[in-house]
Amino acid sequence: MIHSTVLLLHESCGNTILVMLRSQRPLSLAELTDILDPIGVPLSAAELTGGTFSSVQSVELADGRTVVVKTSVPDAEDHAALLTYEHDLARVEADMLSLLGPVEGVPSAPLLLEDFSRSRVEVDVIVSGLLPGTPWDRAGALAPDATAEAARSVGSIFARLHGLTGSSFGYPAAGFALGGPTWEVAFDAILRAHVADAERWSVDVRAPELLSLLARGEAALAEVTTACLVHNDLWPGNVLLDPASGTVVGIVDLERALYGDQLLDFVGMNPFNVAALSAHHVEGYLAAGGTLPLDASAGTATGLSPAADQRVALYRLSLLTVMLVEAVPRGFSGNWLGPHLELTADTRDRVMTYALATFPAA
Repeated sequence: MIHSTVLLLHESCGNTILVMLRSQRPLSLAELTDILDPIGVPLSAAELTGGTFSSVQSVELADGRTVVVKTSVPDAEDHAALLTYEHDLARVEADMLSLLGPVEGVPSAPLLLEDFSRSRVEVDVIVSGLLPGTPWDRAGALAPDATAEAARSVGSIFARLHGLTGSSFGYPAAGFALGGPTWEVAFDAILRAHVADAERWSVDVRAPELLSLLARGEAALAEVTTACLVHNDLWPGNVLLDPASGTVVGIVDLERALYGDQLLDFVGMNPFNVAALSAHHVEGYLAAGGTLPLDASAGTATGLSPAADQRVALYRLSLLTVMLVEAVPRGFSGNWLGPHLELTADTRDRVMTYALATFPAA
C-alpha cells in the first residue's frame, strides 16, 4: 500500500492556508501508463491541490491532451477515514459525469474512462477531461459585476441540475443504502448516520438537540415530494470560472451528489451562511426556470416559507456536523484548524439556537 502526504490549499475564515493531509492515493507514472492505455500515453502528472478527500492528478498525454485522474481512498484507510455517506463515491461521480454529459447548461467534464476492477491498482479510478477556468476560491478579488455573474451562473446551474429527478431519495451509492422512498425517511437516515459518525469519533455535535430538531422538522421534510438531483457541494472551490467576466466554465467534484430537496444546494455553496439565501444565486435560479418557496412576509431567516426555512436549518446543521466530524478521520492539522473548528461550531450553535426557537413543538 502506498501512502502519500499531500500539500493542499485550505480556505478558512477568509485565509488561504497550506495544509498537510494523509490518505490520498496518487498514481505513479507507471500505474498511469497501465490505467490510461485505452486512451493515451502519459508523459507527466501533477497533483491538483485543494481537496481533502480523493487524490486528483492532471496528466499530460503524448497527443497533447490533458486529462484528470481521480482515485478513491485506499481500502486500508476505508474504516479509518471514511464517514458513513462517503463509501463508493468514485462510482457515484462516474455515474454523474455520464448523466450530465448531454445536459445543456451544466458545464461538467466528459467521462473518458473508469476502472473499478482493482486489478491494476488497489483503488477505484475515474478519468475525465480537463475543464478550463480558475477555481472561484483562488481567483482573487473579482469585480462586483463578475461576482454577481458568477453567482447567477451557479444559480442557473442549480436549476438545470434540479430538473433531473430520480425515483428514490438520498445518496445513490450501493442502491440508495443511505436513502429511502421519501425524503423524510432518507434525510432521517442521513442525519442519524452523521450523528453515529460523531459518536464513533468522539465529536460533540449536540446530538440530543439535533435529533430533537429532526423529529420536530418531520412535517417540513415531508413537503419535499420530488427527488431532485443535487450537487450538494458546489462551494466556490468546485466552481471554475473566467475571473474577468465571472462566467462559469465548469463544475467539479460530483461525488457527493444525491437526490433530494433542491434547497440543499443553496446550503452546500456556503456552510457559514445563517441568514437569507444569496440574492444573486436566487436570481439566476429563477431566471433559469427554477422555483423556490420564497415568502418575504414570513419573517424567516432565509426569506423562505416557514417549512422551507426549517428544512434549510436542518440542512445547515447536517453540513456543519459533517464539517466538525471529518476533521478527525481526515487527520486535519495546522494552525488553521482551531479557528476553522471554532467558526464551524459557532455557526452550528447560531443555527441551532434559531431552530430551537422557531421549530414547532414535537
